[in-house]
Amino acid sequence: MADDQTTVETTEQFALRLTTTVSSGFVTLAVAIGVRTGLFVKLGEQDGPRTSVQIAEAAGMKERYVREWLAVMVTSRIVEYDREKRTYFLPPHRRDVLKSTQMPEFMRLLAGVATDVADCFKLDGPEGVPYSAYPDFQAWQADIRKQEVETNLVSKFVPMVPGLKERLESGIRVHDAGCGRGITTLILAQHFPNSTFVGTDLDRDAVQWAATESNRLGLVNTTFQVQDVAKLPADWSDSFDYVLAWDAIHDQADPEGVLRELYRTLKSNGLFSMIDIRSHTELADNLDNPAAPMLYGASLLHCMPVSLYFGGRGLGNMWGQELAVSMLKEAKFTNIRFLDVPDSPANIHFMCQKL
Repeated sequence: MADDQTTVETTEQFALRLTTTVSSGFVTLAVAIGVRTGLFVKLGEQDGPRTSVQIAEAAGMKERYVREWLAVMVTSRIVEYDREKRTYFLPPHRRDVLKSTQMPEFMRLLAGVATDVADCFKLDGPEGVPYSAYPDFQAWQADIRKQEVETNLVSKFVPMVPGLKERLESGIRVHDAGCGRGITTLILAQHFPNSTFVGTDLDRDAVQWAATESNRLGLVNTTFQVQDVAKLPADWSDSFDYVLAWDAIHDQADPEGVLRELYRTLKSNGLFSMIDIRSHTELADNLDNPAAPMLYGASLLHCMPVSLYFGGRGLGNMWGQELAVSMLKEAKFTNIRFLDVPDSPANIHFMCQKL
């Protein structure tokens, strides 16, 4: 029992709470369907209440499916329903939230590997789950990253790092470690043509996507390559002025080795930005975080098993800032500071330096 759980809970109360929790899971999957099909967009375009037939016709979809989906949205208090007219309406103040939410889609992706993860629990089961079991993950992550940084990376994030904007403008060498589809690199490269950018990731398809997009944009200051960031090339020592790792370290099989390699390849007085999930290492310290069950769930179904698949440590995305700081210090990083990540309250920015 948690230390702060002092009230007595009856069997009936727990049963009701569990029903509510399970119901929320179904709502989440239905929300993901609404995002994926564009139904929320169609509802947002309405200038007033509409019937399920009208909504289905406007969306070009089957009415029966739309009506059942709307029932989930109404009973979860997301969409308003007029019983007499049998019309549905999505209030304006909910539209932007639903337009920007990406976690329900992530849950939909993770639901497909729940059986694989369950098998890993067995003593004679697999150690983890390969990246190949998440075929849509890189596309989803790229959408998340674009949403996080498209409007504020240059205007808000970069100015928070002392001297970084001026250095990028004059021309420095930057490494985006675990870059995925390279969204961050592509944005920075367009705004700072005097600097050169290297993006690395283990996922060959993601790296190819980034390289293709770079060519489409006509960028000549980017390089993307398939690379294990725990084993960077020997001739990269003291090569980079700035290294960036965005939600990448906790997934690594050898996070300590990765941090040592990033330190080795950073120039003296170089800067390192590690963006990761805002959390604490001690479970009890996360009890008051309303997003903790979702974040631990994402860790259970993705972050931890992909690390363990490679024989890794399986940190999970809730490894916490206390452990993160300890590992950064062990890798010899100094001047470690906590910074906010603009418009991304779930993340924390560990700003470090190599002296």
